[in-house]
Amino acid sequence: MRNRRVASANARALGMVVARAYPVLRAGPAVSSPRLARRAGGSTATASGPTFRERRVAVRTRAGLKGRFEVFDGRSRDDDAVLDADALPATCALPLNIDTSGDVPYSEASRRYRRTVFTNEDWLQHRSSTRLFGNLSGTFTSGVVRSLVTEVAAVATIGALACAWNGAIEGFEDFGDVLHAPLLPNVHDVFLARLPALPFTLASPALGLLLVFRTNASYARWVESRVAWGRIVSHCRNVMRQSALWMNADVEVKDKQKALHRVRCAAWAFPRCLASRLSGPEDERALCVALETRLDSVAASRLLRAPNRPLQALADLSAAMNALPIDEKRRVEMDKSVILLGDALETCERIFTSPVPLVYTRHTARFLSCWLLLLPLALWEPFGTSWNHVAVVPATTLVAIFFFGIEELAVQLEEPFSILPLSKLCDSVWDAGVELFQDPEPVMASGISRGDAVEIYAE
Repeated sequence: MRNRRVASANARALGMVVARAYPVLRAGPAVSSPRLARRAGGSTATASGPTFRERRVAVRTRAGLKGRFEVFDGRSRDDDAVLDADALPATCALPLNIDTSGDVPYSEASRRYRRTVFTNEDWLQHRSSTRLFGNLSGTFTSGVVRSLVTEVAAVATIGALACAWNGAIEGFEDFGDVLHAPLLPNVHDVFLARLPALPFTLASPALGLLLVFRTNASYARWVESRVAWGRIVSHCRNVMRQSALWMNADVEVKDKQKALHRVRCAAWAFPRCLASRLSGPEDERALCVALETRLDSVAASRLLRAPNRPLQALADLSAAMNALPIDEKRRVEMDKSVILLGDALETCERIFTSPVPLVYTRHTARFLSCWLLLLPLALWEPFGTSWNHVAVVPATTLVAIFFFGIEELAVQLEEPFSILPLSKLCDSVWDAGVELFQDPEPVMASGISRGDAVEIYAE
C-alpha cells in the first residue's frame, strides 16, 4: 500500500513537470534536444521557423508509462502543402510529391530527403523480419527508380519496337494462337532486330567489374566525408570542453560566461560555414539568418564578407581561444584540435572539388548504356516461347532498373555532402555548448531529474 502511494505521488509530480514542458516542445526547440531547449530558456523558435516531427511525449514512473500521441502525416504543420524533409522518419520511403518545378530533376530534388539520422526505433525497423517484403513492395516507387524513368523507358521502348518490327517481318500470333502472315513479307531475315547473346555474356564480367569499382570508389568518398565530419564535431566539442574546464579559477563569473559564449559561437560557426560552402548557393540565405541570429553583428559581418568563410571561422576560433585566461601549455593542447579541424576542412574540400576521374565515369556509363540498350535485341530469340516474344519488354525493363540503379547509386554517393545531415551535425555542436556551459538540472525529491521525466520518441 505504501509503495502504491509513493508511486502515485511520483506520477503526479512528474505529470506537473510534463505539463510545464510540453508547450515548449510543441513550439519547436532551438536545439535538437528537448532537455537542452529547456535549459537554454527564452524563445525556442529557430531562425527558419519551427520544425514539427512526429513525437510521443511519455512520462516514465514507477507506476508505468503514460503517453500522449500526435498524428503525423509527413507534412509540416504550418503549411500542409509543403513537405518537411526533417519531419520524415529516417526509414520512411521518399515522398511521391517532391517538388521538381523548373529545371531541377527528381534525383536532385530528392537528395535533401536522404539525410538520414537513425535512432533506436529506426534501427529496429531497419532490422525488421518483414523488411524483405517491404523493400520488394516499394521497388517501383523508390527514389532510385523514379530517377531512372528516362533510361528505363528507353530500354523498354527499344524492346517493344524490336518485337513490333520482327513481328511485322516474321508474322505474329493473335490471342487464339493463330499465326498471321507478316506485314512485310518481302523483307529479308537479315533485317530482323536481333543479336547473338554470346557477346553480352562475354562482356558481362568486364561490366560487372567496372560497376563494382565505380560503386566502391563513390562509397569510399561517402565514408571519408562522414569520418571527416565526425572529427569536426568531436574536436569542436573538445575545444568547448577544454575551455570550460581549464579556465583559471580567479576569473569572474560574468567574464567567464562571456568568454565561453564566444568560444561556443566560434566553434559552431566553423562547421556551419563549412556546411554552407559544401551545400551551394541555395543555403546562402539560411546561413545569413543563422549567423546574424547566434553571433554578434561584427563577427557575422566578418564571416559573410570573407572569401573563404570556413577559414575565417577557424581564425575566429583561434582568436577566441587565445583570449581565454588559461595556462599556456593547455592553450597549446587546445590548438591541436584547431589543427585537426583544418585537416578535416582540407579533406572536405578535396572530396568536393575532385570527382571520380571523369574518364572512368564516362567509359563505365557508355559501356553500361550500350549493353542495356542492345540487350532487348539479344534476348529476342531466348524469349521465343513467349507470346510474340513480348516477355522481352518486362525482362529488359527489370534488368535496366537494377543495372542503371547501381550506376545511379554511385552517382548519388560520389558527392556525399548534399545527402549528409550537415545541419543536424552543426546543431549537435551548439547543443554540446549548451550542455557543457549549463549547470546540471536539479534532482527532484523522488530521485528522478526533470530531464529524465520527459522522453521524446520519433514514431
